[in-house]
Amino acid sequence: MTVSLAKPAWVIRWPGLVGAGLVVILLLLAGCSSGPRLNPGEAATENATPRFESQPNRLNPSAYEVNGRSYRVLSNNTGYDEQGVASWYGPKFQSRPTASGERYNMYAMTAAHKTLRIPAYVQVTNLENGKQVVVRVNDRGPFVSNRIIDLSYAAARKIGMLGRGTAMVDVRVVTPDSPSAPVPVTVADRTVAPTPVTFVPSGRGSSAAALPHAVWGSDVFIQVGAYGEIGHVLDVRRRLDQANLGPVRTEPVGSLSRVRIGPIPSLETYDQMMDQLRKIGFENAQMVVEQ
Repeated sequence: MTVSLAKPAWVIRWPGLVGAGLVVILLLLAGCSSGPRLNPGEAATENATPRFESQPNRLNPSAYEVNGRSYRVLSNNTGYDEQGVASWYGPKFQSRPTASGERYNMYAMTAAHKTLRIPAYVQVTNLENGKQVVVRVNDRGPFVSNRIIDLSYAAARKIGMLGRGTAMVDVRVVTPDSPSAPVPVTVADRTVAPTPVTFVPSGRGSSAAALPHAVWGSDVFIQVGAYGEIGHVLDVRRRLDQANLGPVRTEPVGSLSRVRIGPIPSLETYDQMMDQLRKIGFENAQMVVEQ
């Protein structure tokens, strides 16, 4: 907000009004500088309800650029399911326009994603405690390196990640014809039950035992890629060894071989490795959680 402090002629002739005018100006400035305050009581607690919405091209260009880096928007969201690190955004962005043109509401169940077509609905599972939320993606971001999704304050609160600010998550697109109950999440070829803990998969004695509980240093890896030719696998391993990115392991899966680094000991190491992998040409590297 811009406020002019120049004194017009009538103010100079009526000095009593100057003081009142300054008081008004100071109040206005105070209102502009003080952002919205966190009020947990206003935060939504119910999941967003998926519905079919148009995804106009004006909101979904084939590609766009932010801070010198290009991002390619998916041609469709079908089958999207990835793991990574989530962050959240709050008061600083309250009421600002989102990529969809709507105003950001930190108390609603929404999120920002870099490549999904918007609007979209996703189920986010905190892989560290099993808590889940369904949010409506209506914004672009996060543009901090190595973050897969930016949740609203309300959504972050629901899955228990406010204090630390980040969490290892699984992000899966859901639609109105998806199962109404929370969808089980597959973590490295192992299906884990969603919250609430009363859900008991067939053949399992306790759903609580099936909840994910990912731990840095033992469960978190970076998958560099999956390759069909052994020559390609050997070349990738050589490049990773030269970059001192290890330990590196190869896992056969059908006709492909997955090349992974890890386990990754911490979030800081994960960020450093992902940045280094991009520098040496592995743009598609991503987090995987094994348990």
